[in-house]
Amino acid sequence: MAAIRLKPKKFGPVFLRIDEADTIFYAEDPASAGTTHPPDKTPVDTLLASLGSCIIRSVQWAAAQQKATLNPFSVTVSGVKAETPPNRVEKIDVTVSHDLVSDPVLADKIVKQAKSICTVSNSLTCDITLTLTP
Repeated sequence: MAAIRLKPKKFGPVFLRIDEADTIFYAEDPASAGTTHPPDKTPVDTLLASLGSCIIRSVQWAAAQQKATLNPFSVTVSGVKAETPPNRVEKIDVTVSHDLVSDPVLADKIVKQAKSICTVSNSLTCDITLTLTP
């Protein structure tokens, strides 16, 4: 019997940014001003937004632990559906804007620490990559 293959599907991206007032904005288009409400077109979009907001808060916490002042930054989250049953998200990519702090070594350290403390990413069983944009 042949293995069942599911139709490949991508989810997102969901674009998140945080402003000087500590408000998180969500958008489906990077040029959009966004809204303070996470996307709800599909449950997976809401999941991606939840992960993105948890990463933002984790970055803030990690930066505070490092006594670093954050620049305004953004996060982009996208996912890929598994091609074999059961239906699930197999992989999620999270990208944090590279200008997080002026020191690239410190930025990398903050992002790694943020991933390790993010409750949402630690609760998911799929592969999650977290990178700084080049």
